[in-house]
Parts: sequence; C-alpha cells; structure tokens
Amino acid sequence: MVPLQMRWLEILPLGGTVAKVVGVPLARARLALLATSAAMAAVATLAAGPLSFVSLLAPHLACRIGVTRALPQLAATALIGAAIMVFADWLGRNLYFPFQIPAGLLTSLIGSPALVWMLARRP
Repeated sequence: MVPLQMRWLEILPLGGTVAKVVGVPLARARLALLATSAAMAAVATLAAGPLSFVSLLAPHLACRIGVTRALPQLAATALIGAAIMVFADWLGRNLYFPFQIPAGLLTSLIGSPALVWMLARRP
C-alpha cells in the first residue's frame, strides 16, 4: 500500500498549499496515510508485541543520518530497525550470561530515553 502512496508522501511535507496546487486531495490523502500507518502499527504490535517500539526510534535515526526522501527513508528505517533488534538480542544474550534478558525489554529500556533525548534535541 505504501508504494501506491509515495506521491503523497513526497508532496505533503512541502505544505498544504503546495499539495493543493499540484492536485493532491488533502483530506483524502491525510486520511489514507493515517489509516495505512495505523494498520501497519497494529499489525506490527500484534506480530512483535513490545518489540515494535523500535518502529518509533528507527525513523528518527534515519532522519538524523540524513535520509529525507520517503522511499529511501523507508528502506533505511527497516535496516536500522533490524540492526537495533539484532544488537538488543545479542546484548540480551550476553549481558547477564547464562541467563537471558528479553530483547523487547532492552529496546524499551535503552530506546525510550534515546527517543526522548532525540526528540528534545530536534532542531
């Protein structure tokens, strides 16, 4: 569904006036994007539970490293999210060996302060 909405994702950040001028139906585009993102978040939460917290952190990290266009940002977010989860799983297995700490717990404990810090420092 997201590839079908790429035009809207590229134009809407330019502002409502510009979007209207180039022919984007603002109300329909915003509603469709909101519904798509809500559905994707619901599916991720159902599938991964608390691990979906990474989906809050990864897009902000992708923006911080300079990926601003929609499709490359989507790809960078997926790679960053995967890297965060692999690191959290590795850390959870090795931090308190021979016992394991759940990866979801580590991502929440480390990621929530990092997300708040990044949002507070946003330029």
